[in-house]
Amino acid sequence: MDLFKVGDYYVNRIVNSQSKTTLNKDGTGNLSLNEQDRIKVLLLDKNTTSTISMCATQSDLLEHEIYLVDTIENADRDIMRHLKCLVYVKPTDESIDCLVRELSNPKYGEYHLFFNNKISKDQLERLAEADDIETVVKVEEIFQDYQILNEHLFSLDLNPNRILAEGSLIWDEFYLQECTSNMISVLLSLKIRPGVIRYDSASKASLSLAKSIEKEIKKDEKQLFDFAYDPSAPSTLIILDRNDDPMTPLLQPWTYQSMIHEYIGIKRNMVDLSKVPNIDKDLEKVTLSSKQDTFFCDTMYLNFGELGDKVKQYVSNYKDKSKVNSSINSIDDIKEFIEKYPEIKKLSGNVSKHMALVGELDRQLKERDIWELSEVEQNLAVHKDSAEDYSSVLRLLQNPKLNPYYKLKLACIYMLRYDEIHFDNNTKNVEKISQMVEILKNFLPIEDINYLHKFRNFYLGKIKSNKNSENVETQGKDDLLTELAKKFNTRMDLHRNKNQSHPGSDNVYMQHIPKLSLLLSDLSKNNLSEQKYKCLIRPSGGSNNTPNQLPPAQDVVIFIVGGVTLEESRFINQFNKAMGNNRMRVILGGTSILSTKDFLESLR
Repeated sequence: MDLFKVGDYYVNRIVNSQSKTTLNKDGTGNLSLNEQDRIKVLLLDKNTTSTISMCATQSDLLEHEIYLVDTIENADRDIMRHLKCLVYVKPTDESIDCLVRELSNPKYGEYHLFFNNKISKDQLERLAEADDIETVVKVEEIFQDYQILNEHLFSLDLNPNRILAEGSLIWDEFYLQECTSNMISVLLSLKIRPGVIRYDSASKASLSLAKSIEKEIKKDEKQLFDFAYDPSAPSTLIILDRNDDPMTPLLQPWTYQSMIHEYIGIKRNMVDLSKVPNIDKDLEKVTLSSKQDTFFCDTMYLNFGELGDKVKQYVSNYKDKSKVNSSINSIDDIKEFIEKYPEIKKLSGNVSKHMALVGELDRQLKERDIWELSEVEQNLAVHKDSAEDYSSVLRLLQNPKLNPYYKLKLACIYMLRYDEIHFDNNTKNVEKISQMVEILKNFLPIEDINYLHKFRNFYLGKIKSNKNSENVETQGKDDLLTELAKKFNTRMDLHRNKNQSHPGSDNVYMQHIPKLSLLLSDLSKNNLSEQKYKCLIRPSGGSNNTPNQLPPAQDVVIFIVGGVTLEESRFINQFNKAMGNNRMRVILGGTSILSTKDFLESLR
């Protein structure tokens, strides 16, 4: 399972679309010269613009004779009947209205309509009625109603503040339907018919989404989900809840991709550097894609220390390759220079881009005093209890230079961790929290103090509701980490030995292990707890199976309601590499890609 290949497949289906009239009389399907040279226009809507931009570059489109890209919402386009029009939109009421208007007064010679999800019969009838002069030559469903970030990570790009009904843990009805439709698109694009659907048993939102997806699959089972099915190795969909692991999105990230997202922001593969001091005008907005940028692909999961070494090597490599400029003394030298110049120019731009990104990250780390903050956060996340850690927390909370946002987040991390540890005897912990709150009143507005209490009460309720089931599963938690888990995470030993001295450790900023890693470990052993992850669908003929009798999964889609972090994506990447293509393949997705601020704001 490779999402990049899925994206390429669908883009190629669109840009290489042929008219039925281009078939030669002998039926060979060879394109005529006129058809090959015919310039095309691509019309998108506000939903598919981001989808196509994350899968194809402008150069890719130009190679297929697409010289004009516009939006279906723009009604002021010129009439150009000599052009073939490729339309790629989401079948929303708004886009269908625009298409009806377009077909009623066509601006191009012929139209090839592609929809990124299922289109209804009523919508098709509206389009047919509008197409009086029969300019539409093709209508096709392209199932890519989601954003591809890398080969194993996707996002639905839904607003984390709106997916749940206000003041509750249940879905907003509109977003439940939207998320269901998006997930059906994911499954169809991967050609997966889930033989097993599992969900977080403590989450109403996960259960609701699982049931909604199951209903849609059954409705379209014969028409769309008619893929080959192997009950001995069923495809598996696992739906999780972000609130089951709130610690992971709260901690400061330290890998290249996640740091850029945290401190600068990545939106649809674009990074805005316009606010960076003294930035070159050509670098104000840069593209960052692991598909198109080999250096980024190689470094996106490296920590900041490892990244520095890689950047140094990258710059040295550029200097070596650009030396050709200094010795042009013959025809052969000129020929060599002309051949290498495009590569050197591209390399120069990429070196400048990554130097700007790394330089800005370094500046922000120093300016925000992140180094000490992150070390304290990580210690809180992994230590049982420590007076030294608490003293460090108080020192940071009283530091007037530390941004108030980081003080609020640090207090949330402390409450989250120590409410869990001292749940049965919380008197001492209450005193410490009261002391923290009194300090914070000097630095935070009353809204943030109220938010802190709301945050604590919310997760105290979660801890209470989950405590009985978790007691069984968390005893000997570290022993659950198999040899395979150790293989795909070299920091596992530090996680297991929580009393280890931290100063001087290479892993001091990356001690925390997301809960997702434990799920992957159990999944690899076919030992995933059905008490924690209940089954909504089992393989055919296996309704009475016990959890241990479920066959091992091969293709797995894990989806997190409430958003996924790029740190969790790193674990999926390492897991897939450790497993190899022949055993188990995992795709990860979420309602959105979270930064620490995104997560905190989603709970307000």
